[in-house]
Amino acid sequence: MRYYKFLAAGRIGPFSRQTWSTAWRSEPAIVPCRQGLHVCRVDDLPYWLHDELWEVEVEGPVLAMERQVIAGRGHLREQVGEWNAQARQEFVRACLTRIAGHAAEECGDALDDGSLVAAAERLATVGPVDLGEVADLAMARQERAALRGRSVAAWVCGYLADAVEMVESYPVAALGYVAARAADARTGDDGVDRYLLERAWQAEWLTRRLGLATG
Repeated sequence: MRYYKFLAAGRIGPFSRQTWSTAWRSEPAIVPCRQGLHVCRVDDLPYWLHDELWEVEVEGPVLAMERQVIAGRGHLREQVGEWNAQARQEFVRACLTRIAGHAAEECGDALDDGSLVAAAERLATVGPVDLGEVADLAMARQERAALRGRSVAAWVCGYLADAVEMVESYPVAALGYVAARAADARTGDDGVDRYLLERAWQAEWLTRRLGLATG
């Protein structure tokens, strides 16, 4: 089984503030959120995005949690170099595209003339996009939806406007969270957990873009 670990720059644990290394490291016990080596399966990665991504090797029993795995012994194998500034920018762009798509689908023809769909299509390309225009469009559609009593559409458009504002000053992980929340806010009572589906989409994107091993 392949495991991974997101770390702050310099191989620093984001929560423990301990420095990881390629040397084997052992913990006396496995206690969730307190003790042990907390690592990720590929499906867990969207929840823990940070500066550096490393492949981790572990030994012995592991405790499988909902969004992470805890081991008693392990070490860093090698850094995933594909997780770089370019990949982070692409992930943010992908999240914006998803949020714009959710907003467009929630508004539909009754609230939008196709502008949100066009915005999503522009965001999906590699070319430059005026994010200010996207934010203005999102806020205009949010106001229109609110005036017509379409609270869910207004909510999702608000997520798009917020996400655009967050691009320059918030960490990459925040954009992934907003995309998942926007999906979760969508209309429907079919029993589908749209938050988890969006997180699964993000995990698939990361796996494909970074060329990660899943077995």
